[in-house]
Amino acid sequence: MTERLSVGRLLAEPGRAPALRNAEVTMADGRIAGVAASGGAPRDGRIALPAFVNAHDHGYGILPLALGGCDDALECWIASFLRLPLDPRLEAAVAFGRMALAGIGATVHCHNSLAVDRLADEADGVARAAAEVGIRVAFSCPVRDRNPWIYGDQRSLLPYLDPAGRAALEAALAEAAPAHRQVEQVEEIAAAHESDLFQVQYGPVGPQWCRDDTLARIAEASALHGRRVHMHLLESPRQRRWLDAAYRQGIVRFLDEIGLLSPRLTVAHGVHLTEDECALLAERGVTVSVNTSSNLRMRSGTAPVARYLRHGLRFGFGLDGAGHDDDQDWLRDLRLARRVHNGTGLEPALPPARLFDAALRDGFRAIDGSGDYGALEPGARADLVVLDYGAMTAGRLLGDPDEAPVEGPGEAAGETPDETPDEAPDEIPDEVEVLLTWAHSGHVRELIVAGRPVVTAGRLAALDLPGLERELTAQARRAAAADPARSAHGRHRREAVRAYYANTGAETGAESGSSG
Repeated sequence: MTERLSVGRLLAEPGRAPALRNAEVTMADGRIAGVAASGGAPRDGRIALPAFVNAHDHGYGILPLALGGCDDALECWIASFLRLPLDPRLEAAVAFGRMALAGIGATVHCHNSLAVDRLADEADGVARAAAEVGIRVAFSCPVRDRNPWIYGDQRSLLPYLDPAGRAALEAALAEAAPAHRQVEQVEEIAAAHESDLFQVQYGPVGPQWCRDDTLARIAEASALHGRRVHMHLLESPRQRRWLDAAYRQGIVRFLDEIGLLSPRLTVAHGVHLTEDECALLAERGVTVSVNTSSNLRMRSGTAPVARYLRHGLRFGFGLDGAGHDDDQDWLRDLRLARRVHNGTGLEPALPPARLFDAALRDGFRAIDGSGDYGALEPGARADLVVLDYGAMTAGRLLGDPDEAPVEGPGEAAGETPDETPDEAPDEIPDEVEVLLTWAHSGHVRELIVAGRPVVTAGRLAALDLPGLERELTAQARRAAAADPARSAHGRHRREAVRAYYANTGAETGAESGSSG
């Protein structure tokens, strides 16, 4: 079936080519069949470009703050953020629906499973939600088998916990699932659910949370099956210090020794990567997902994007479920990332072409490893987002050079204005600069993924998102009411973790050099 999209402006290669005027995109079988443009003044106020890519996220339907996860140092935030037993399909549908309304056509979903023995059922729910919403999802299956509460000897935290916390920690240590079963599930989930729009990946949560033999097992399985791996790496300063003490050769060199560094790997955050580590990751073809807002909110720092650029290390951008305003607004977060990482020189460190190469092409590598995303041309995926450019530019003072001048009061045809306006400059901001300065998710009108409508007229095409949000909120409130002490336990654990790192010297990693 052939579909057509007509828009006043089309950014077929954002940052690299000017917008086409009065463009028509023809789509068939999920791909772009043709692009044509007639030029002249835009006939409508819409602009289209490749759909956005969220290169790292956790799919929170209930926002972390509602569950006690207020902005804090990462380790304290993790300790206070207690998950509720929610319907995985419902929560994922809400999370993916919000992303779609922000123009996100593809996301890496780092799943937060409540229990290993439930992961298969949860994956089924997430897969159904992805199909219902209609966006592309790379499902990262979590693997974790050490350091559930702190880095190092878990019992070192016991003196800082209240009785309930001590009991919970002992239970967590007793219930650790065998890593081999966690790894085996990945191929089972892939066999059950993988499709063109739903990819499955190995998801070792991070080297500080996985034993060495587990990481080696994942590296071997990834090579055997050609499957991608998505892993947190060097997000916080406490992780950097503990890993430096635990791995004398350096954690990135260790990951290389066991064969985990390859073009199949995406590492999220990478805030504390050194020059040498960036060079090695680039040499191995690894991609980094930069999460600017999340790192600022978790006091982790800012990713060394200048180092990435120096060494040719590929990177994309993710929201991490912690956008700047907790609203999954990809455009606002891209704007923040640009400003944070644009350097201090006379020339921008991230000019629009480089920024969109990262945000679209390299971000999509985290989805399926391909490097052909981000240009709307025949044969490309028919993934497009359409924004209301007229609303975006309603406050402009300078007209578009291809548009007829707007008549002001007393300036009807044939009349002479009382005053001659100042001569307009030769150049006005182009469409890319307008997008990077003024656009936000409220301007998203349509989203098309694989040639199919996902968002139409600013609403999900297939689901009632407000109704789903009400249902999920009611479910979460019932679950919270059934365990009224949950929030207090989270606060106590957060302060215990804070006191542990502040008072024991454990932050340096001196208490444990074990990497096993």
